[in-house]
Amino acid sequence: MDGDRELLVLRAAQLYYYENMTQDAIADRMNCTRWTVGRLLEEARQSGIVSITINHPRARVRDLEKEIISRFGIVEAIVVRAQESLAATGALVASATADYITAIRPTPRSLGIAWGRSLTAVARAMPDEWTSGLDVYQMYGGLVRSNDDEVADSIGLMARRGHGVGHMIPAPAIVTDPDLGIRLRREPSVATTLEAGPSSDLVVFSPGILEPESVLVRSGFLTARGMDRLRGLGAVTDLFSHFVDAEGRPVSAE
Repeated sequence: MDGDRELLVLRAAQLYYYENMTQDAIADRMNCTRWTVGRLLEEARQSGIVSITINHPRARVRDLEKEIISRFGIVEAIVVRAQESLAATGALVASATADYITAIRPTPRSLGIAWGRSLTAVARAMPDEWTSGLDVYQMYGGLVRSNDDEVADSIGLMARRGHGVGHMIPAPAIVTDPDLGIRLRREPSVATTLEAGPSSDLVVFSPGILEPESVLVRSGFLTARGMDRLRGLGAVTDLFSHFVDAEGRPVSAE
């Protein structure tokens, strides 16, 4: 911007941020319209004359968000700060995720989700009846044993918070017989949900950990030794119980 315009931007910014004047009052002071004041303030932010910083330990990390968006070519990123404990950090991640989902417009009518502790935490962070008639689809098979409500209640709790219905898959996440897996996927009670999940308005999941604390190990689907073998194949995480490397490629057809 030229020098005269820059001085106008600076003056509007100082009146607004230093003097706490309203945009209407600034317009009167500068003998211009309220729309012009709004434009000057927007230019102040875009040009770097004004830099807004939110100082709070639970505030989002905007600089890192912008870097992630630029580097990976994605539309939006939300980054929060590590807190005093892993539990507190997890709760903040869940809260930020719940805020994001419930603020989407138009409001999602269906969700495809991966069950687990993280998704249950997201459901708990949502306000009751934030929407109505929500369909929640389980995206892959479930547990065969659990004494952990934080895992088992993901789909049901998400559906209740959305005043809707949870669609479960009555089959285990992993089977040892490939032919059985094929037949289960063809079973109508399984196939209908498996087809609807990826077509949902929004798919929500949390990458899994390759550690003995993994739900897949604790539930008996995999052993700690099996997890070590997957890491040896280059796996870095699991997505819906499919183990992938750093490029997102499956490491094992098995």
